[in-house]
Amino acid sequence: MPLHSIRHALPPATTLFVTGTDTGVGKTTVCGLLLNYCLTKGLRTNYQKWVSTGAASPTDLERCLGLCTRPPTALPLELQVPFCFKKAAAPHLAAELQQAPPLDPKVLETRCRQVAAAHDLLIVEGLGGLLVPLRRDLLLADLVARMGLPILIVARSGLGTLNHTLLSIEAARCRHIPVLGVLFCDSRPDEDDLLAQDNLETIGKIARVPIFGRLTWHEDPGAARAAFATIGGAILQSLCRG
Repeated sequence: MPLHSIRHALPPATTLFVTGTDTGVGKTTVCGLLLNYCLTKGLRTNYQKWVSTGAASPTDLERCLGLCTRPPTALPLELQVPFCFKKAAAPHLAAELQQAPPLDPKVLETRCRQVAAAHDLLIVEGLGGLLVPLRRDLLLADLVARMGLPILIVARSGLGTLNHTLLSIEAARCRHIPVLGVLFCDSRPDEDDLLAQDNLETIGKIARVPIFGRLTWHEDPGAARAAFATIGGAILQSLCRG
């Protein structure tokens, strides 16, 4: 689809929330590759990480932008990463250990909409899985549902993904969160191809969701970007269809 057609087909200020079935499944890599793909197509695209934990500075932001061959529009850090905590823990605990006030969801909503309004597409990276607590009285999934954001689920390709992925889809549907689809990522260079292929087919059939394929293991960023091209196109087409 030509660029002008994509821009016309995308709803204004489109926001895609990228969640994982667990921590360490490849969300940041997928966000970086999708951001790069959209930027190379000329789409005004940017990235937001609502909550970063585990370091004094947002390492996911650095990793995401490091996958891009051209940078997105520069944003103030407080817009790109509204909350950052040093402890590698769920946000509710990380904030408490830092003696910070409980995370304010209104800040996330406001800053998300502010950045989205200036772009064709905003990619928001989640943390952990959908049911991670943002604070002791609010789950991430409930905020995503309240904001009406569609989600892309990133799942491991290999062993153990069936239960986590199907539970994530069920949790989303229980809250009427639109599931754009599932993308599987290899978590090791020697992933079992037979098992990975069956996981894709099984989840697609049981959950009846679009499967955007499998991102195989790539040490080289250039090879990862090339492998992602078809996947990126499919994701954009789905966003255009709404």
